[in-house]
Amino acid sequence: MGRGEGMVIGGRVILRLAPDAISDLAGGRVAALVSATNGKTSTTRLLATAVEQAGPVISQHTGANMTSGVAVTLASGDPDATAVLEVDEAYLPAIFTATQPRVVLLGNLSRDQLDRMNEVAMVARRWRDMLGDAATTTVVANADDPSIVWAARHAPHVIWVAAGQVWTADSAVCLDCGALLHRDDRSWGCPNCGFARPEPQWTLQWAGDHGVVHGPDGGRYELHLRLPGRFNAANGALALVATVALGLDPAESARRMAGVESVSGRYAVIKVGELTIRLLLAKNPAGWSELVDVMPPAPTPVIVTINSNAADGRDPSWLWDVPFERLRGRVVVATGDRRRDLAVRLLHAGVEHVVIEDPYAPGAPLPPGMRDLDVVDCAATYTAFHHLRTSAEQS
Repeated sequence: MGRGEGMVIGGRVILRLAPDAISDLAGGRVAALVSATNGKTSTTRLLATAVEQAGPVISQHTGANMTSGVAVTLASGDPDATAVLEVDEAYLPAIFTATQPRVVLLGNLSRDQLDRMNEVAMVARRWRDMLGDAATTTVVANADDPSIVWAARHAPHVIWVAAGQVWTADSAVCLDCGALLHRDDRSWGCPNCGFARPEPQWTLQWAGDHGVVHGPDGGRYELHLRLPGRFNAANGALALVATVALGLDPAESARRMAGVESVSGRYAVIKVGELTIRLLLAKNPAGWSELVDVMPPAPTPVIVTINSNAADGRDPSWLWDVPFERLRGRVVVATGDRRRDLAVRLLHAGVEHVVIEDPYAPGAPLPPGMRDLDVVDCAATYTAFHHLRTSAEQS
C-alpha cells in the first residue's frame, strides 16, 4: 500500500508461511546478535559498520528487532552477506537458537515498559538458560552490569568488558541470594554469597570527549565517535571487542565506527516547523539518566516530549525515577500526550517549565531565546520521536 517499509507485516507473513524461516535463512551467516535494554540500535549500527571491513553486511536499519524484523532482514539483501542483527531482549533466546551466531553481545538490562516487558530478573534468567550450552558462540558481555554477569557467567566462552554502568537502581540486589550488592568506584560484589564482578579483559576509559579502550597485552584503541556521551562510548567499546572476537582488526573497527553520525534518526538535526532540533530518543529511566547528561548546559532551554502509546509503554509512572533535577537552571518545554504528567514531575524537581501542546507551530509561546538557537535539543519517547522524524522527512 506504500505505507512504510513493511518490515513487521512482511516478517509476519514470512513466518506464517514458513515458521522455520529464520533458521533456514540464517544459514550459518549470522556473525553477531546484539541485545540490551538501552543502546542496542546504536551498538548494532556501530558493529555492522565495523564488520563491513570483511565484506557486505546486512542489518536492520529501522530498529525492527523482533522475530518479524529479523526474518525480513535475513530474507532481503545479498544472500551471501554477513548478518549483524539487533534483537529485543525478550526475543533473544528464540532468535539465538534459530541463528546460532558466532558472537552475542550483551550490553545492559534495566526496567523497560513493564506493561509489556518482564522484570529484569526474568529476562536475565532466560538469557542464562540460553547461554548454558552455547558451545560455538562467544559472549561479549558488560562486566559492570550485575544482571548481565549473572546471565553470562556460566557460558563456555565469555569476554568481559568493563563498559561501565551509570544506572544501578535495577541491579541493586544479588540475583543469587537477594542480598544488597556493595559497590565502589571500580567494582561490585555480594557480601553474602560471593557473587562478584569478574575481572575484565577489556576496559573502557572515558577521556572527557572520547573513549579509550584498553585490551589484553597492552592494546589501546581510541574511540572518537560522532555519537555523543559516555554511554555511546560504552556501546562502541562493546562493539570493538565483538569485532576482535570475530577475528577483525580493532584499529580499523574504531576508524570505521568514527564515521557513524546518526542511528535511525537518533542525534539527527532536523527542521520541524519553526525550529531546528537535535532529536534524542529515550524510553526508560536508565536511558533518560544517560541522555540528560548530553543535553547542553544551563541556561539553554530544551524540549521534552512524553507519549504513552503502546510502543512507549502505557504507564508513565517511570517519570518519577528520572533525575530531571539535573535540568535545573533552564526552561524545559513540556509537550507530548503526557505533557501534564511531565509538568508535575518537573514541578517537584524544581525545574522551570512551560506546557505547550505544539511548540513547532507558528507563534507558539516558546521560552525567551529558544527561537534564536541554531539547534534545540528535543528528547522524546518512542512514538513522539518517530512522529517528529516523519514530520521532518515529509516537509
